[in-house]
Amino acid sequence: MREWAGWSVLAPDAHGVASCRAQSVVRFPLEQSGCDLLAPLAHRSTVGRHAFVFPLLEHRAGQTAEPISFVHALTLLTRESAICGEATARQRMIFLRRVVDSAMNVSDAVDRLPDGDGPDRALACRFIEAEQGLRYGHAVHPAPRSRDEFTPEDSRLFAPEHGNGFALRWWAVSPAALAHESACETAAPEIAGSLMEADPGLAAELGDLPADRVLVPVHPWQAARLRLEPRIERFFACGLAVDLGSAGAPWLATTSLRAIYGSHAPWMLKFSLNLRLTNSLRVIEPHECERGREVYRLLEGPLGQSLRQRYPAFHVMGEPAHLSLRDSDGRVVPETTVVFRENPFMGDDQPSAAVLAALCETGTDGRESLLSGLVRRIARGEYDSAGRVAERWFARFLEVAVEPLLVAQADYGLLFGAHQQNIVLGLDGGWPGVLYYRDCQGTGYVREHRADLERYLPDLDTAAGHVFPTAEAARLVGYYLVVNSVFGAIAALALPGLAAEERLVALFRDFLERLRGEGLKDTSAIDYLLSSPTLKAKGNFMIFFRNVNENTEVTDPLSAYVDLPNPLMEA
Repeated sequence: MREWAGWSVLAPDAHGVASCRAQSVVRFPLEQSGCDLLAPLAHRSTVGRHAFVFPLLEHRAGQTAEPISFVHALTLLTRESAICGEATARQRMIFLRRVVDSAMNVSDAVDRLPDGDGPDRALACRFIEAEQGLRYGHAVHPAPRSRDEFTPEDSRLFAPEHGNGFALRWWAVSPAALAHESACETAAPEIAGSLMEADPGLAAELGDLPADRVLVPVHPWQAARLRLEPRIERFFACGLAVDLGSAGAPWLATTSLRAIYGSHAPWMLKFSLNLRLTNSLRVIEPHECERGREVYRLLEGPLGQSLRQRYPAFHVMGEPAHLSLRDSDGRVVPETTVVFRENPFMGDDQPSAAVLAALCETGTDGRESLLSGLVRRIARGEYDSAGRVAERWFARFLEVAVEPLLVAQADYGLLFGAHQQNIVLGLDGGWPGVLYYRDCQGTGYVREHRADLERYLPDLDTAAGHVFPTAEAARLVGYYLVVNSVFGAIAALALPGLAAEERLVALFRDFLERLRGEGLKDTSAIDYLLSSPTLKAKGNFMIFFRNVNENTEVTDPLSAYVDLPNPLMEA
């Protein structure tokens, strides 16, 4: 519906469709199949998050609409050249396989949920509990849980939604075979060594490490894959690397799967995985490591000090260091890279926090979410109406999470890719209190701010970064922060009827107008949000259908974006 304009909305009883929950019916005319695909609609959203009534239906002229399976509906859609263009049979088959694989992985995870683990469960939760609470993944992607190279057993062991911990694999590597960089005071090999200090059990299992070796953590799934490659086996054959086996306290996957967490460790670890997730193969490229270091240096300097003074509740999980193997020619082997990310959620006495994606994810009814359950719980505790609490919660969210990110772009030229999985909210009695932002490797810069950025850090190297002119930067802010995150929060409050979308959008517009009047250096992003009739959004259906590796094959990210009606104009 976001990427194809051929659909229309009909009355709820169109073509004999009858459902007590359907407000209307979406009609997809499918010429190649000579039928209409019908999707009964329980909630039509102005922010792009509709709620449907299943099953889907197939209607042919002169016949009664009949229920059809998800796979049947998917097959009908992929036959249409109006939707998929001149796709080959192989492209269609790959797409179908991946979408069905994703649905099977979701089904497998849901079937394994413990009793009572629903969207209204208590949310005085720790960071990792919310990470593992994201059941279905990206809400507007055809295959959010597709993992080409994973078996079902791999998913059950390593995927966050299954909630299992696993021991890391550990390699002892000669410094001559390592490439590493660090933007902080501690070198990357010393950071890796500190993981043993933080885990007494690991030290006991591995024993003393030879003085001339560096301890390198490796994701166990990736370790098994790498040991099958002759170029990696050469490191072990010539004695440059020794496999110490699996050991230590358990680590758990976060929502991104390749980024893992241990409550005992001062660092989270982000690995390269030879695994395609959503639109990208998840191998960390050298320029991404460099980008993380540059952002860390900026935020540790005067720019970061200035931003923290304005927004003391805004924290960026820095990614200052990384380790990789390098071959005999000195070239980095990206598949072996591990990035060290700061961990603000150590120990037993840690703050309540939840990733926004988990808060906004609806349950099987398509309406209730962790956020709606949280709002209802706050309302009961404060003897207030859930509607008023929803509006207050949203206003606090804008203040805590959205304003610092907009100001970072407007006054400092920093572009944070603030989609729902990169925003972690520290919760104070259920209310947004702290913003933790992650994924510095996805951060970019506004070209027109380069002189200002270099004043903060004279030797700043933006060559490895995403550098965008003002107009493009505004559109990227519009997608990641607004369409994906703010509109996701609006939908999560509106779908269960806690607040009207129109009311929340109007509050958001008031917020933007107030912020615009506070003398920001660059109001282009806010002007775009307030005045553009459409907002850009990523075309995930077609990116995924074309089998594009977004990480390496997309040079102009906006080329695959589509236009959505801007509800802020209606407000």
